[in-house]
Amino acid sequence: MADKDVMKDFIKYAKDKVYFYIESKFWSKLDIDTFHAWLSNFESTEEKYCALKLLDRFVYYSEEDMIRMIDFGFYESILKRKVLANEISNDFQVKNETLLNFKRDFTTNTYVMPLLTDNPSESSLVMARYLTNDIGFPEKNILYLNNLKSTDLKKAKNLIILDDFVGSSTQLHTFWNSTSIKIDDEVIFPKKLKAMFPDLDIDYFCLICTEEGFNNFHSQDNDVGLRITYCEMLTNKYKVFGKDSVYFNNEEVEVCKNVLDLLCKKKGISLLGYKGLDYAIAFHHSIPDSSLPLFYSQINNWNPLFKNKKTFANVTI
Repeated sequence: MADKDVMKDFIKYAKDKVYFYIESKFWSKLDIDTFHAWLSNFESTEEKYCALKLLDRFVYYSEEDMIRMIDFGFYESILKRKVLANEISNDFQVKNETLLNFKRDFTTNTYVMPLLTDNPSESSLVMARYLTNDIGFPEKNILYLNNLKSTDLKKAKNLIILDDFVGSSTQLHTFWNSTSIKIDDEVIFPKKLKAMFPDLDIDYFCLICTEEGFNNFHSQDNDVGLRITYCEMLTNKYKVFGKDSVYFNNEEVEVCKNVLDLLCKKKGISLLGYKGLDYAIAFHHSIPDSSLPLFYSQINNWNPLFKNKKTFANVTI
C-alpha cells in the first residue's frame, strides 16, 4: 500500500472529486452531509484511503442517465434490431416513412411487464414510471403478473420484461423458471410463455448486466424463448476485489480487502454483497444488494451512503 503522505494526497483528491459529483448533480440523490456521515465510518488513514478508492471509480447512474438508457434500450437496441431484420429482408430499400411507421407499430404492439417476484421490485416500477411519464410509452401497455390477459398477449408482437440490474442472475433465473404468473385462469411459469404465444418476441431488458450474471444465466440452459437485452455490461474488472479490479492497483487488492474486512467484522457488517458479489454501483433510486454492504448498511451506528430495502432491515422503528 502507498505511504501515508501519498494516501493523504489521494484522500484529498478523491473527496474533492466526490464534492464535484454531488454539487453538479452527477450523483443526483446524494448530499454532502450524507457523504461526510458515511466517511466518518472509516477512522484510520488506511480505512479512508480504501473507502475513497472505491468512490474514485464508483459506478453511479443518475435519474437522467436512467431515462436516457431506457429510451436507448427500447428504441435503439430492441427496435433497431427488428428494423435491421426488416431492412435486410427488403435489400435495404426501406423508405424513411416506412421506418417511422415501423416505430409506431413497435410502440403500439409492445407490452411491458415490470419484474415482480415474491418481493415486488421497486426498481422495475420506477423504470415503468420513467417509461410512461418521460418517454411517452402508452400506460395501457404496461402489464402486471396478477392480471395478464391472453387477449393482450395474442395481439402483442413484443413482450419486454423490465428490470434495472442483473447481478448474479439468480433473481432472473427464479423469475423465469419458478415464479407463478396467471394468464386468465391458468397459472404458469414465465418460461412457458413462448410455447403458449409462439409469435411473441420476449426480451428481458435491464439497464445494467454483469458479465458474470449474463454468463451464469445462459450457461444454465435457461434462455429458451428469452433474450437478455442490456444497455451496459459490467465486465469482471468491476468486481471490487477481483484480480483485474479497476478500483485498486494489483498490490493493493488484498491489502485493502483485509483492511475493509476487519472494519466490517468489527461493525457486524458483511464485506460482500448478495451471493458473494462485490460491485460498487448505485442508481438514483436505490443500490443493488450485489454492491458491497458497506455502502448501504445501517447497523451498529454505521452510516449508509445509499439506501435500499436492506438498509432498514435491522432498524427498529
